[in-house]
Amino acid sequence: MLAGQSCSTRKGRPASAARCARPVTTVPPPGLEMAQLICGGCRILLMYTRTADTVRCSCCNTVNLVRPVNNIAHVNCGHCQTTLMYPYGAHSVKCAICNHITTTGVC
Repeated sequence: MLAGQSCSTRKGRPASAARCARPVTTVPPPGLEMAQLICGGCRILLMYTRTADTVRCSCCNTVNLVRPVNNIAHVNCGHCQTTLMYPYGAHSVKCAICNHITTTGVC
């Protein structure tokens, strides 16, 4: 979208409640190690360089703190299927959305 343009519907009329998405499509240089995390604001999957301390979401502008990559594990919530991140080795994790406690399979 060019400066001064507004969002519009398919029929060319202005969209009053629409938001234009401006995806960030920068490509990292070859050999740079990447990691992923889920944004705490909008729950979208973000990719970042492993050396980053924080990651700003391009959708909601939330600044997400990065924990050490090797200490994080993922599991889907047993109730709402939201992807949950938890410290590796934890026996269970509580979903922040539905409060369901999911066991991780660690004995």
